[in-house]
Amino acid sequence: MQWSPRTSSPIALFALVAANLVPLAGVLWFGWSLKALLVVYWLESGVIGLLNVPKILLASGTESGTFGSNVSLTINGQQVDVSPPENPREGVQFYLSNVPIAGFFAMHYGIFWVVHGVFVWSFDQFAGGSTGGVPLVSVLLAAGITLVTHGGSLLTNFVGREEYRHISPGGQMSEPYKRVIVLHLTILGGAFLVASAGTPAAALVVMVVVKSVLDIASHVREHTRAKRRDERAKKRGEPPEADRSDDGVGSEPDSEFAL
Repeated sequence: MQWSPRTSSPIALFALVAANLVPLAGVLWFGWSLKALLVVYWLESGVIGLLNVPKILLASGTESGTFGSNVSLTINGQQVDVSPPENPREGVQFYLSNVPIAGFFAMHYGIFWVVHGVFVWSFDQFAGGSTGGVPLVSVLLAAGITLVTHGGSLLTNFVGREEYRHISPGGQMSEPYKRVIVLHLTILGGAFLVASAGTPAAALVVMVVVKSVLDIASHVREHTRAKRRDERAKKRGEPPEADRSDDGVGSEPDSEFAL
């Protein structure tokens, strides 16, 4: 993994680093507890999911990423169309045809986020003792900073660098999971270790640093994938929106998701 200005906006990367320093400052100077950190990171995962909805609505490419060329989604037995827009237009455009998959993602990710939240708010019971209080004002301020930084990345990278032109709505649906699942399994595993050590400040600092490194690495990988999609589109010699020769319509799905 190697970052370059061609991979991601330097401004977006700098803002992400700054946002990750907020919890560190909370631990060092404001006495944030383990519980406060878990709530901040839970809210961050909510921000990531929330901002993925407009990304799905904007996506107009054909590359479907993690789930292969075909993805089958069903809600109550009804199949959700995940085909890319048939007639994509130049410039930033929300596509009504992407609304069903955006709605599916909102429900699927929303359930995941709520279950995660229940675990976070009842973490004391799993840890076998109190893990500290949650200063709501400062925690919500940290969440607001996260919203601004991730929103800035959406504008500078996804829109400004036209990443939306090179990924399908189904492919974009998978992007947050790549970042959030591994990241938060690591956070929760670290939280149990910190709790077992009695939540010393040094352990909290280590937890924040490890999370920050993983988060920045995930950000770089995400936009490296986007850059490679752009390069493949250029090699084809045509805009990716125009390439509908292998969109998977009419063939068997590689992956299935149901609600």
